[in-house]
Amino acid sequence: MITTRDPRPLQEMLRRCVPILLAALVAAPAIAADRALLVGGVGKYQKMEWDLKGIDLDIEMMRKVAANLGFAAGDTKVLLNEDATQAALQAHLTDWLRRGVTADDKVLIYFSTHGTQVPDQNGDEDDGVDEALTLYDLRNSLGPDGQPTLTGILLDDDFERALAAIPNRNALVLIDACHSGTVVRAVQLSSLQSGSAESQAKFFAYPGMPRSLSRGLGQMVAKGGQSYVSIAAAAAADDEQSLATDRGSLFTQGLAQAIGQTVSIGGSLTPQQLRDATAAFVVEQLGQKDRSRIFHPQLGGDPTLANKPLRLVGVTAGHGPTWDKVQALVGRLNPLSFQTNQQRFREGEKLELTIDVPRDGYLNVINIDARDTPIVVFPNGFHRDNRVRAGRLNIPGDLPFELPASTPYGPTLLVSFFTDEPVNLFENGDGWRDVAGNMLDAFPQLSQIGMRGFVPTAKTARAMAGALDVTVCPASGCP
Repeated sequence: MITTRDPRPLQEMLRRCVPILLAALVAAPAIAADRALLVGGVGKYQKMEWDLKGIDLDIEMMRKVAANLGFAAGDTKVLLNEDATQAALQAHLTDWLRRGVTADDKVLIYFSTHGTQVPDQNGDEDDGVDEALTLYDLRNSLGPDGQPTLTGILLDDDFERALAAIPNRNALVLIDACHSGTVVRAVQLSSLQSGSAESQAKFFAYPGMPRSLSRGLGQMVAKGGQSYVSIAAAAAADDEQSLATDRGSLFTQGLAQAIGQTVSIGGSLTPQQLRDATAAFVVEQLGQKDRSRIFHPQLGGDPTLANKPLRLVGVTAGHGPTWDKVQALVGRLNPLSFQTNQQRFREGEKLELTIDVPRDGYLNVINIDARDTPIVVFPNGFHRDNRVRAGRLNIPGDLPFELPASTPYGPTLLVSFFTDEPVNLFENGDGWRDVAGNMLDAFPQLSQIGMRGFVPTAKTARAMAGALDVTVCPASGCP
């Protein structure tokens, strides 16, 4: 019912650190042996002081990215926190990602974790250093030569061999981590444009760690031939690091936004454009006050593949992954009664909601359109306060905004949430903010962190929700 903005253009060319994107791209039809492996390694380590913020949110964002890339839920596996051990990952890389896969199938591998460096033990690195990704069972250790090293990691050598053994030509690998950094992990931000005051550098430094700035995580897969295109963490400086926040990691947020917005408007996106849009998102989120924190993804691999569109599978008739997830959440909460002024809306016709508020509390309303884009309808930029009193409430009623029906045409899910505790989906939404953290979008998108406020717990046991299906039609009329 509410339109969203197009992705913002790239504001500057960016060049070094963090995420790795490998892709063979992909206009082939989906096949049953497609595989998507999402690794959150790790939001929670065996040692709590190593934990990263928002990794569970990264995984939720990537579930939708995987769906947008055509991976069925049954072909997607998640290793998160205690499930993301070295042994479990090895089993999935060497067995599940290979079993039944053919050259034409698609494979997606995603990591959100710390990057690190360890001494090279087999002599294949000129600088004597291997790159690695950390997992749940991370531990300090000593190597055969007595040098400090780590266990519970994925070495670049092992990852390279695992990728080479996957029998397909359509691999997409995303690594949201950094290969370089210092022992300081907490990063205070000067502005709140990202919606967070503090972030964490996604690099794990430890006493006695060997150091090399000549290589990055991009080298973990650099020998994979020309069947991919990459956005690699190449030779970043110590002060240029991937950042995790309580809203999710910045790179993953940018990646998910770029793909989600492209799908919502029925557009197309190449890896080159994806890199540019994601890099622009990082710049926007950190802004002028935190420019020293900006990290620079770098495109590599086959330049021909870099300019071929990704195969995006958009929802056009409702009931997409966000719709289904929200509707399932509604079913776990106490029922909330509400109704609309009509069930079918021609483009431009005004929506009116009538909600029976059971007691004083807090109300949030969202709509999920036919393309599965979730928009926060109430509260909004015209009325930010969502504290409501018991009784019958009309929205917009006398409030200073309107809710006209707009494209895309098709089914739309309207959902109302009521809580006794303060939950404000507008303030927690995904949208553009000023340096003080104030939301600039009048109707931002629903965020993963915002939805946490409705997860059934003892604290939210009295939370209520209701959902209604309506239809948006062309101005010429509904069928």
